[in-house]
Amino acid sequence: MRDRYPEPGEMTVRKLVELLGGRLLLSSSTGEDGYSRAVTSPDINRPGLALTGYTHRFLYDRIQIFGETEITFLTSLDTEGRTRALANIFQFPVYCSVVTKGLEPPAELAAAAHDRDCALFRSPRDTTPLIHDLTGYLSEVFAPRKSVHGTLVDVFGVGLLVTGRSAIGKSEAVLGLVERGHRLVADDIVRIRRTGDLLLGTGDTLMGYHMEIRGLGMVNVPALYGIRSIKDRQQVDMEVRLVDWSQRPDFDRTGLDKTTTTYLGIKIPQVVLPVLPGRNLALLLEVAAMNFLLTSRGVDVPAALDKRLIERMQDSGV
Repeated sequence: MRDRYPEPGEMTVRKLVELLGGRLLLSSSTGEDGYSRAVTSPDINRPGLALTGYTHRFLYDRIQIFGETEITFLTSLDTEGRTRALANIFQFPVYCSVVTKGLEPPAELAAAAHDRDCALFRSPRDTTPLIHDLTGYLSEVFAPRKSVHGTLVDVFGVGLLVTGRSAIGKSEAVLGLVERGHRLVADDIVRIRRTGDLLLGTGDTLMGYHMEIRGLGMVNVPALYGIRSIKDRQQVDMEVRLVDWSQRPDFDRTGLDKTTTTYLGIKIPQVVLPVLPGRNLALLLEVAAMNFLLTSRGVDVPAALDKRLIERMQDSGV
């Protein structure tokens, strides 16, 4: 993905060190042991209870964080006790452990990690901030995702996902928005990732910010319109689906009927926009974004107009 988060299947301990080692201030205590092991979960585990021997439902598939509590407990034991306590953990296929607060890992911990091909790191950072940064990053990597055929553009800060059949004019309409000063995020393939209750969209690294315009071929948007015409990623706020005018005879004419669509379990507003020769799609997409902004601020123009019409009819005795 263009936002530089690797695919979940690509996340190994080595990749984690490359991408996050500087931020977490990680230094290895066991060389490159365990670097090829896969990181399989966005969560972490504090193994304090497991060190005492209670390993029921021990979460070995997570990165293990040894904070001050765990290290203090280990140093309170004699050599035999530490070896026995650590054996409770390393009987499982633990792949990565981090000792925080600049504490020195006991020799028995380093030995056990080396014997089990488990990466062991030290960090001078406090435990809680390190956990927040680590889980925050991994949550982005392992977030649910899907690819959508369409174009994503930032219009007044609103993320418009423009969809429709091939050759209906999605790219041309969005190119018109770029001409008006808005920012392209992705064309043709939009990769959507769910983060909490938000949908974040980005493009494909290989395609970059190219657009396919039939008759012209591939167009490099930043080369034509400058660096301000593009954006790495954008929250997906609404979908505008372009359809042929002849496809259905009952297009909404009042705006009272609100429709939604669902991506990765999250509902977003949807506008179905008919395509007809002579219609200014770029202008209509811009208006759709402005209507979204009004609605999000509690201003429902169709409902307000409908209310005034009903009041007039009641006053006139209709």
